[in-house]
Amino acid sequence: MNWLKKPPEARRGAVIAGAYGMSNAGDDASLAAVAAALRRLERDMPLTVIAKGGKKAARPVRAAGVGRLNVIGWLRAMGKAKLFLFGGGSLLQDVTSRRSLWYYLLLLRAAKAMGCATMLYGAGAGPIREDKARDRAARYLNDYADLITARDQDTLDTLAAWGVTRPRMLLGADPVLSLDPVPAERERKAGFVLRSWPGLWSHVPDFAQAARYVWERYKLSPVFICLSPDDRKAAKSVAAALGDGVPCQVSPDPRRVGRMGLVLSMRLHGLVFALRDGVPAAGVSYDPKVDAFCDEAGLPMVALVDATADNLKELIDFAMHLDGEHLSASLNTLRAREQVNLSAAAELLAEE
Repeated sequence: MNWLKKPPEARRGAVIAGAYGMSNAGDDASLAAVAAALRRLERDMPLTVIAKGGKKAARPVRAAGVGRLNVIGWLRAMGKAKLFLFGGGSLLQDVTSRRSLWYYLLLLRAAKAMGCATMLYGAGAGPIREDKARDRAARYLNDYADLITARDQDTLDTLAAWGVTRPRMLLGADPVLSLDPVPAERERKAGFVLRSWPGLWSHVPDFAQAARYVWERYKLSPVFICLSPDDRKAAKSVAAALGDGVPCQVSPDPRRVGRMGLVLSMRLHGLVFALRDGVPAAGVSYDPKVDAFCDEAGLPMVALVDATADNLKELIDFAMHLDGEHLSASLNTLRAREQVNLSAAAELLAEE
């Protein structure tokens, strides 16, 4: 494939890969944040996005798009670019899909073979459940990644435990924190951001009791906000379990997060959006990434397995007493760390 590779002096721009084009608001926001950041380095930087849907997924960030399975398209884009990066997200994991782990490792190897500098930008890592898969991920990162900025300390610890030693690794933060808050007038509502997950279903009555509690105690009517179409089943199940007497809505609009008086979220980016927009929030953790963000942002959290009605009510009370100064301080700290992502990318581009 050498005929596709341009010499270093003729290369320009970046190829961005991630779980894009899948109607997930968190992943779409990650792409928007990374693209905007790179264009602060170079206003008209050419970008190519590898995503489901190719051009359609890339259009909102004014980038070229390549389909996830268009191998020649990847290679052609990589052969022209200076930089290849994974733009946020926990791509190196095997919980949602083992195949996706191999896919992203293959992309990383291909980018290095095509002459790109390679980076994980504000990334998460894990869980990877199988020892052989962890060893392979570590080997690929050691062989083909030049730089990793992690979105939390837990990611750095995870990579070290896997045996990742060669790439330069820095503590950054989630790229979405760099996006401007969504200007909105607050509603007398509480947002519940749930995920259809195996451990959720036995807790549907608990979440319903929590939604009733937030209405009766704080007069915030519940809104079940779906950041992905997959969330709709969980949202509708809890809404149905509420019964009569509590006004509620199911909404597919992620912008609603910023208008809430409170957010209770299983999804990481429900919490990220809430903190960015100054909304009191609490997490229900089904994954280490939620624990890590709540810990670093100073947000209360309970594990999904412990999400009883009483624990959720206590969580709501705690979150309702978070003041704006606390939320602002947490956001400023994480935003300062997020700038490490872009500074590192700029250094890598300059080196190349």
